[in-house]
Amino acid sequence: MGESHVSDNESSVNNTQRPISRACRRIGCLVLAIPLCLCGTFFAFVSVFSPPIETGVSPQPFPQNFKKGISYESWWDGEFSSAESDQTLAEIVVPSGANWLAIIVKCFQATNRSTDIDCATNPISPKDDELRHAIAEAHELGLKVMLKPHIDLLDLENSSSGRFTIGFGSDEAAWAAWFDSYTEFITHYAALAQEMGVEYFVIGTELGGTTYRTSDWRNIIREIRGVYGGPLTYAALTYFEPLQITWWDELDAIGIDAYFAASLSKNPTIAQMKLGWLPTTTYLGWLAGRWNKPLILTEVGYMSVDGTNILPGDWSLQGEIDGQEQADAYQALFEAFQGKSWWDGVFWWSLSIHADQGGPEDRGYSFHDKPAEDVLKEWFGGEQW
Repeated sequence: MGESHVSDNESSVNNTQRPISRACRRIGCLVLAIPLCLCGTFFAFVSVFSPPIETGVSPQPFPQNFKKGISYESWWDGEFSSAESDQTLAEIVVPSGANWLAIIVKCFQATNRSTDIDCATNPISPKDDELRHAIAEAHELGLKVMLKPHIDLLDLENSSSGRFTIGFGSDEAAWAAWFDSYTEFITHYAALAQEMGVEYFVIGTELGGTTYRTSDWRNIIREIRGVYGGPLTYAALTYFEPLQITWWDELDAIGIDAYFAASLSKNPTIAQMKLGWLPTTTYLGWLAGRWNKPLILTEVGYMSVDGTNILPGDWSLQGEIDGQEQADAYQALFEAFQGKSWWDGVFWWSLSIHADQGGPEDRGYSFHDKPAEDVLKEWFGGEQW
């Protein structure tokens, strides 16, 4: 291992900068702690005292261009072009009342420090021709399509790690290599979106460890605009990533993967969850106004598990099956967001291609054959049984 040599001047500068850096971090933590403490106090108040709030609000018609969406994913190469996928689109997605489909493309990198993005060798990644099939099938059924490429980590163990941890610190060579790989990856799917007449394209999803690098992301957006002529968004993760992004001005909408806590209770009422959304909708409304952009919930979802409203993004959540909590969480979100002028759409996470998914014994995110499906159909104007 080679030795590192630091000059006296460099050492003096570093010694001066360290206290400043530590002080800045402490101030930053204090600034973040204040709203977190306020939110914690608010949730405790809501969970314990449950102030009165109107629920059971009747759905009002959404604006004409509102995106009533469902996220659609596969778990194996070839599934998007299968007859079963076609059946699921026709028999589950369309009857739900959805008018948009977010097709999820899964590519991989080995770890959060890898610079190579692989869409070719992992059997989970879909081939281009099956994406073409799924897009064409959705269009044939009258659905508009959002194409949403994801990067997943091969060493992912639980929801506390993930693509949001990708980053390279001060290693500029690694940053350059990763952004080169990312640009090649994302422009490939942008070109495919252009070819297939896809109506919306997501330039990135939950990459919070990278999004502070403004010039790199502006360069990516320029490259995408060069091959795709439709509207663009980025899917930022929940709490702090949307504030970190300073290049929303380059996009057509703000995208939020909205896994916010709705309460601190495992058995909340709809009123408690609706009230729990109040600081979040205020925050999102401010964000939309700050950038003068519409806002799309590019993902939101709940497992059919007790406590899902507390940690909706935790796909490893343990607990008893609770389909009613999932349904109540759907209802609370719809009621909390209804009538917000900046709200431009919602994409529910998620459906797989399997026609027999869901059901009362399923603990996953699918709404199919569960009480949440009835809520979704009521709000989306779908077919009622």
